[in-house]
Amino acid sequence: MPRPSQKNEILRAALDCFAEQGYEGTRVRHIAERAGVSDAALYRHYPSVEALAQELFAHYFGDYARRIAAATSDGTSEQRLRAAIRATLAYYRQDPAAAMFILLRQHPFQRRLPAGTVYPLEIIERVIAAGQQRGEVREGQPNLLTAIFLGCVLRPIHLDGFAAPGALDLIAETHHDQVIEDAALAALRPGQGEHK
Repeated sequence: MPRPSQKNEILRAALDCFAEQGYEGTRVRHIAERAGVSDAALYRHYPSVEALAQELFAHYFGDYARRIAAATSDGTSEQRLRAAIRATLAYYRQDPAAAMFILLRQHPFQRRLPAGTVYPLEIIERVIAAGQQRGEVREGQPNLLTAIFLGCVLRPIHLDGFAAPGALDLIAETHHDQVIEDAALAALRPGQGEHK
């Protein structure tokens, strides 16, 4: 009788380890112990921790990009950008480990995504560029403005994930969402002398 696959347990354990310790700090034994499997079981499914991490990154990054694309598909620039923030916070609340792994941890996996991959940053950059053409978004290089906008969203998530317990709770408490939205949008509003 064939042994049941332990792939799902391995994937979940790896995601949790990568989110908590980072890819560089995660070893095969960490994943195997957390999944309750042997090192050999992990190697039956993946040739290396790197291959496992790349698969996880591609899956969750693609899922997040699809959510951002759907959220920003309609409305004014402000409505679309607020929807991107809400989608990001919802993604974090649904699976904090996945969000931490793809959005906050630094690793080489993004450079190895297949050709044709849709990048959330590019989606938001297009929204910002379109908003600039309509005078709804301040002047400036769209990719820089996108980085500033995302920083207003991701830094609170970073604080929530890495700060001492009780410092901030974005998962259970949604009353901070409006502050995050307003701060991110304020960074993009046209200044004096610009359209609006």
